[in-house]
Amino acid sequence: MSTLTYKCPSCGAPLIYQGDEQVLKCNNCGNTFTGEVVRKVSEMEKDEGKSSSSWEMKDNEFSASEAARTKTFSCSSCGAELITDETTVATNCAFCGSPSIIPAQFTPGTRPEKIIPFTVSKADAEKSFHNYFRGKQMLPKMFLKGRNQITEIHQLYVPFWLFNCKADANMTFDGRRVMTRRSGQYMETITQHYLIRRAGTLDFKDLPIDANEKIDNNITETLEPYQVGLSIGFSPETLSGAMANRADVSPEICKQRANTRIRNTTEAVIRNTISGYSSVSTRGQSINVDDGVSLPVLFPMWQITTIRENKSYTFAINGQTGKLTTNIPYSKGKFFGWIFGIAISLSTSALIVAAVLFKMGVIK
Repeated sequence: MSTLTYKCPSCGAPLIYQGDEQVLKCNNCGNTFTGEVVRKVSEMEKDEGKSSSSWEMKDNEFSASEAARTKTFSCSSCGAELITDETTVATNCAFCGSPSIIPAQFTPGTRPEKIIPFTVSKADAEKSFHNYFRGKQMLPKMFLKGRNQITEIHQLYVPFWLFNCKADANMTFDGRRVMTRRSGQYMETITQHYLIRRAGTLDFKDLPIDANEKIDNNITETLEPYQVGLSIGFSPETLSGAMANRADVSPEICKQRANTRIRNTTEAVIRNTISGYSSVSTRGQSINVDDGVSLPVLFPMWQITTIRENKSYTFAINGQTGKLTTNIPYSKGKFFGWIFGIAISLSTSALIVAAVLFKMGVIK
């Protein structure tokens, strides 16, 4: 014979039915619940953890005509596979800078549906590079001595998948309100427990997921957002003068990344609708992605390399908006020196104020 046991919604301990009061009581935390409340909580928990996703990936190949108008290059140094139009000549790799780049046979692959043209010129990208160093006293000294030189600059299209979907979410949270009051010689702490439920639907439009392993995801995500509404239909001719890396991350992995970003964003948005509690923690969630559609696109990026003290540093610039990111670190020595200087200044100011107040007789 099986035994039906209900768990306390507050602490998870077993509930015991109290016939005289007609409630279920938790001997662990002391809370009591009516049967209706316990049944509703049990029904809610049955739906939690049942998340699903459904995607239609538009993974089309190049037509025979497009393949004939597209050239492929392969780098024997880093393994990158680059494509461009039939009129562009490649002399070195856009990723590692190696001259060991050779023509390769075109192979079928995912055909981009859209492409965002470059609106940031080469001159604008170079200007952004030089302007970056102005007024940044926290940079290592080697970047503040003389003019920083551009070793290489590449006009590059990076492959992405754009995801569009609806995310239906049902979430429960544990909320707590803690109050303290004096009772005679003692201080009493009263903790109230709440079961909070939220449900809603979020629309995601043009969520970009990088499909390129050669560039760090942190760099490509930092360059967002792109104005996808200004994209145009892809053809080999749109690559003229630039190189495009082939998508080397499988659609399945991109779907997993998209699901993670969608669920994290959905949970954060729903969590932000809750207020008025001392603390809130996620109890359970069910987030289902419906009507998901994804298509491959190419986003523009300028990649600039500079060398200082035999070490290479990279700048990435959004080819549409001009937004810039780099892997140049700030000087830890300068930062802590700055913090120490502020601390000394504050201490000196405090001593001066104390001395003035002492003379005025305010403090003794």
